[in-house]
Amino acid sequence: MNSGQIYKYLKYTKSILVLVLLVFTGCRSGQLDYFDHSGFIEINHSKHFYQITGTGDTLVILHGGPGLSHKYLKPQMDSLLSAKFTLLYYDQRGSGWSEGENDRTRLNIETFVEDLEQIRKYFDLDKINLLGHSFGGLLAMHYSIKYPAKVNSLLLVDTDAASYTLRTPYQIKMIDSRLSGKQQAYLDSIETTPAFKNFDPETYEEYYKTFLTSYFANPNDTAKLFLGFDSISVPKINTTNSLVRANLGKYDIHDQLPNISGRTLIMQGMESVFSAEGAVAIHERIPNSEIHLFEDCGHFEYIESPKEFRKLVFDFYEIK
Repeated sequence: MNSGQIYKYLKYTKSILVLVLLVFTGCRSGQLDYFDHSGFIEINHSKHFYQITGTGDTLVILHGGPGLSHKYLKPQMDSLLSAKFTLLYYDQRGSGWSEGENDRTRLNIETFVEDLEQIRKYFDLDKINLLGHSFGGLLAMHYSIKYPAKVNSLLLVDTDAASYTLRTPYQIKMIDSRLSGKQQAYLDSIETTPAFKNFDPETYEEYYKTFLTSYFANPNDTAKLFLGFDSISVPKINTTNSLVRANLGKYDIHDQLPNISGRTLIMQGMESVFSAEGAVAIHERIPNSEIHLFEDCGHFEYIESPKEFRKLVFDFYEIK
């Protein structure tokens, strides 16, 4: 599917005149004057899709995966935060509606960092406030290590740990302990179907909704998760995820975390598939950081404990 066809999927269409007016009206450090707008930006030879909504200081939202899109974050983040923040979402390279899945040499964390830097420059933000969930938190840390002077604050929401050792073995152990034999057999059976092999969005939705029950403290909360899969995004998920993870290898950035100078709030679910030990290790190494551990909460604090999540964010930014 080419870029012209992709544009047909946009929910909101704006005239060129409105786009020009929005781009050039009042962009300031930490704040955009957009309200509910979407489009594409050319970054490092690939078009990146973005969506902006809300009002107030800007939070740049970094989704997880890698390979997922921003859509799984948007419903709850909009509901909880858009009244006080301008939320700038974008689909990372080779994810969602963004291009780049075919340029395998660029599917690595270093390129993702440079893509984010181009996002910052494009929207004329002197310093950015980053909210990173899951892999998005790891991307936020990498960016903040390389560009500490460009980061005002970090919200790390159930982030990947700062090392492979504190992330992956624990995650695998927790998932295996939570998925029943019946669920695992069901997932295995889906993987063999023509619909799954042909990237049918509904089949992928069913697959991931089953798999992600292991990520919630209460599996029933999976029903609140909107994944937003479609024919554009689904074929990219596995390719982008596997290549980015392979390029990360057995990483460890703990010794680089003291370079992060922005104020940092780390939020971690005690029932997450990511360990509290990993979150504490990050907190111990980022100088200007604080940590909050959510009881009876898994990987999606903003879904599982929305009021507590919202209060923490508002208190962190001293918003009434």
